[in-house]
Formats: sequence, structure tokens, C-alpha cells
Amino acid sequence: MKQRDIYHNSFDLTYREPFGAAPKGSKVSLSIDIHNRFEVSQVILHYILDKTDTEKTKKMDLYSEEHQFDSYETSITMPDEPQLIWYFFEVNLTDHTLFYGRENIFESGEGTIYDHVPPSWQITVYNPEYQTPDWWKNATMYQIFPDRFFAGGTLDPTKAPKTSLIHAHWENDPFYIRNERGEVVRWDFFGGNLQGIKEKLDYIASLGVTVIYLNPIFEAESNHRYDTGDYHKIDPLLGTKEEFEQLIKEAADRGIEIMLDGVFSHTGSNSIYFNRENQYDSLGAYQSKESPYYSWYTFHHYPDDYDAWWGVGTLPTLNKENEDYQSFLVDDENSVIQSWQRSGVNHWRLDVADELTDDLIKKLYQQLKKGDKSSVLLGEVWEDASNKSSYGNRRDYFLGGVLDSVMNYPLRRIMLDFMKGEVDAFFVNRRLTTLNEHYPQEYFYALMNMLSSHDVERIITMLHDYLPDDMDEEDRVNINRAQVKALSLWLYSFPGIPSLYYGDEAGVDGGADPDNRKPYPWGNEEQDLLKWYKQIGKWRKEHPVLRTGHWKPHDLHEDLFGFERWIDNGVDAFGHEAHDEHMVYIFNRNHREKRTAHIPIRKGKWQALQNKKRIFSSKKGNLSIEVNPSECILLRFMQ
Repeated sequence: MKQRDIYHNSFDLTYREPFGAAPKGSKVSLSIDIHNRFEVSQVILHYILDKTDTEKTKKMDLYSEEHQFDSYETSITMPDEPQLIWYFFEVNLTDHTLFYGRENIFESGEGTIYDHVPPSWQITVYNPEYQTPDWWKNATMYQIFPDRFFAGGTLDPTKAPKTSLIHAHWENDPFYIRNERGEVVRWDFFGGNLQGIKEKLDYIASLGVTVIYLNPIFEAESNHRYDTGDYHKIDPLLGTKEEFEQLIKEAADRGIEIMLDGVFSHTGSNSIYFNRENQYDSLGAYQSKESPYYSWYTFHHYPDDYDAWWGVGTLPTLNKENEDYQSFLVDDENSVIQSWQRSGVNHWRLDVADELTDDLIKKLYQQLKKGDKSSVLLGEVWEDASNKSSYGNRRDYFLGGVLDSVMNYPLRRIMLDFMKGEVDAFFVNRRLTTLNEHYPQEYFYALMNMLSSHDVERIITMLHDYLPDDMDEEDRVNINRAQVKALSLWLYSFPGIPSLYYGDEAGVDGGADPDNRKPYPWGNEEQDLLKWYKQIGKWRKEHPVLRTGHWKPHDLHEDLFGFERWIDNGVDAFGHEAHDEHMVYIFNRNHREKRTAHIPIRKGKWQALQNKKRIFSSKKGNLSIEVNPSECILLRFMQ
């Protein structure tokens, strides 16, 4: 038996129409081909409604008998309640039964034959009434770790936490001072602040940035500030509420939005709410069961045995289902969200969103949209957000009315595995098309795409470590920078929001935390790399096709991956008015050998944006172009 004797491909409109996620109440047509040497008695489609785990079946109709294959089809109506639908095929022969499903649970597209119930394809059923803000789909992000970006004005060490160590030199490397148990006992600070960010707004704007995502800025003991001490107060070392509001205003004058980091799954032990260190003038949950905050936390043996984030005692976990906590966070007039809305904060990134309930996230979402429909709620999710499960529950992140966006760690993982040589371009194509299939279009174009962040190694360091040890160091540096340029252009040309982690554009390297949080090297930037990031930021800003144009991937060789972006007939992928344009991105990941790309594409002349003197001609619907080792090319069709 050959695998192609039975065939269904969820990426192909011949077999599944429409492609991808489906609006609630809509119809999806499914078909399957079976070689006519099989004596088929019937073909049955099995589909399961994820919310209730209800399995339904439908007998498929024979509609075509061509080229030695019999084709069976049927259509199913999507439920009115947004959820996932899982489907596979049962083929009843005269003497036995075969099943057909996808090859593995992480990848859609073509399937394979089984003698038992197989892995199922996914259809994401969503509510089309919810749409992500247009400005966000067109955005370019800059992520700042506030203490390490720029110190404006004069540093007042008296405003630093008692457990701090303040660096005398901005050029120092960050480090932790730990006790014998590995706990941090002194936090190092460099003095970056809100005034410093304000002073560098013109620089940030020169990168094409339209939204700044700030790691936590509320009062806390640590330098990362994920151990919130007071949600209503800006950390004194960073500045004041008035300075923050001025930053929002001056950023808006430059067309830049501000997004805050919301750490709502836990607080610091040194906080108004828990007060384990007795440094706040409050009755904390640790101090008394009569505390107004006692019910926010879960104690096992009071007061020292309590739930804490990943067991870290300085990060006591909050009870997200506690009504009093939810009122404090969202509902009350002086709640965290409403108070900062009055200061102009419309956009939040939710730290460890998986540890918040969907009901709480919906509350946050609704309150933000009530204040401003263009508000954005982004979640930290490390996996495919469409089928993510946590704490025993399937999450509703992208079904409508929960999140606007998530951090696209799956894309980052795919890109890095490709660079490392662990997967080829064919794999990249399948995995990215699977994400495109799983995510409603509104969300696929709204993902936060990044190469580096405060939680992972810097991209320069990761790529450098992937190169062979026996390579000459000068060659390593040159190839490393070419690879960084290729991946960053990939990101800036891809659907979604490219996020630039402060300092990547200046050549900052760094391994695991705290090395990935070095100060920005003002005056010592890698000028060639900085020029590159300004250029690709400009391209993204000038060419709407790179933001909301249609997208189609190409696996051109195991080392060659590329994709098209286009706008036709004056409308983009969302039906909005836009200028016609057609671009192609191509990248050769091989750092030793040239590769020739053969791209099936429209006839005409194609110009490289990096060097406009390079013009290529497509003949008979095929463009052949030689791509140098580690080279990326962005081509624009010449009208």
C-alpha cells in the first residue's frame, strides 16, 4: 500500500475549503481521494467538538471518478460556540477498515494511513465579530528593559531598594549576588529610567518603531520588577507618575504607543499586599490572617508555607479567581487597570498569561476596549496559542474576546532550528503554514514576532554558537552578522509585529539571564548593524505590503526558504484600500555554498531593495536567482 493511495491535504483548497480557521456558523467543505483499486463500501468523516468532546460522524458522498482515484466529499457546519473542531477519516473496505489522519499533532497539511484512530486535523472556530486593531497589525515594536536602556538626569541612590547595588560604570556587565541557597540577596542597578527613554524617543522613532513595550515599571525590589510591590506606583528609581504620563504624551507626538507589562499572576513578597519583609506600612497577608489581602494568596501552613511562582518564595502566587482581587485589578473605579487608563495606558502585555484564567483575561480585555477600542491585550504564550491547554483547560485565547495577540515563540523556534540545521526549508514551510491554518487571519497578522527578549539569549549569541568551532573568528563574525540581518529582514517582512529587543540593533550580545539584559552601548554601537535596522524599519513603514499584504511561503531547496507578500486590485488581505505591490523574500541559510532559487512567480522584472542596481527577470512564470551563502534578498516587482 502506498501512502498516496489515500490523500487529503488541509493546506489545499481542493481538499479543504476555505483554508484555515472558520467563522462560527460557517460551512467547511472536506474531501478525500482514494485509489480505485480499493473496494470501498463507504467513507466516514469523524469530527469532534472540543468543548464537549462530542464526536459526530458524516457519510461522505462520491462526487468524482477520475485519474484512477475516487473522490469523496462532504461539508460540515461550524458550531455557534467558538471552539476547536478535530477531524479524521474512516475508510470502510469490503474486508477491513483504514483510517486517515495527519502525520503528527504539530503539523497539518498532508496526512497518512493508519490502522487505528489517527491524529486529527484542527479547525479553529472563532467569532468574527472580534477584530484586532488595525494600527497594531501595522505596528513595529521596540522592547525596553528600563534599568538598562538609558539613564537620564542625575541618579538618586536613595530611591533604590535597600537590597540594591548600583553600578558606577554603565559599561559593566550585569550580575547576581546570591546566597548559598542560590537566592538573589543583592540586586544590581544601572539607573536607566523614564527620563532616559523620553530623551531617546527620536532615536527610537528613527528605527521605524510605533509601539514601545516596557518591561515592568511598578515599584519593586528587584531590577526586573516582576516582583511587584505596589501596582499603583511607578518605581521611584525610574521616575514619577507625572514623568510617565509625559513619556506617553511625547511618544504619542511621534506616533508611538506605550505598552506596559502586567504581572498579575503573583506579587513580590516585599509588597503592600504580602509584606513579608515588613517594609510597607500595611497589614500584609504574611503578617495577619486579618489582612484585607489574605484571601488573595494560598497558604498551606501559615505563614511560611504558601503557593509561589515556580516555588520562588519572593513571588507569592495570587488567587486569580478571588473576587476581591479581581475588583482590585479590574472592576473598581480605582482598580489597577482603570487608574492607569486615566493616565493614558491602553495597552498591556500579560506576563505568564497561561497562569491567568480566561475569565479574568476577558475582564481585562473588556475593560480595555471599553476605554479605547484600539487598545491591545497581548499575552505571554510560548506555544501554539490556538490549541494551548494549561491547568487542565483548553484556552480560548484566539476564539474572540480574550487576547489580541501573543508572543510568537513558535516562529522564533522554527527560525532558530532552521539556522541550527536541525530542520530544512520544507519543514519550515509546513510548520508556518500550520500556524497560519490554526490562527484566524486577524490574529496571524497580529502576533508579536521576536528574535530576542529578556527571557531568552540574544540572537547574536545564539547564532554565533551555532557556527562550527573550527571556523576563523573573523569569518564567524561576518557570517553571524549576515545571519542576523537575514532573520531580522524575515521578521520585518513577515505577517505580524516585528519586535526589536533594545540593543540588538547595536550589536549587543548575551547568553542567559542576566547576560541578556546588558546596558545599551551608547557611543559604541555597531554602526553597520544599526544602519541595517533603521533601513528595514523604513522599508516596513514605507511598504504596506510588508504589513498587511497576502502571504505565501516557498520551500525552494532544503537551504532556501522564502515567501511572497502582495496586494492586488487596490485592497490588502483585510479588504482595506492599499496600493498594489508585490515582494519576495529569499534566504539561503547555508553559510558555505551558493544556492539557486527557482521561484514560480509572475512574469516581469524584480528589483532588490538592498541594491537597486540588481534587477532580475522572470520568464515563463519562473524566476531563477543565485543566492550567496547566508544572503537574504528582498525583491520588489517593478510595475
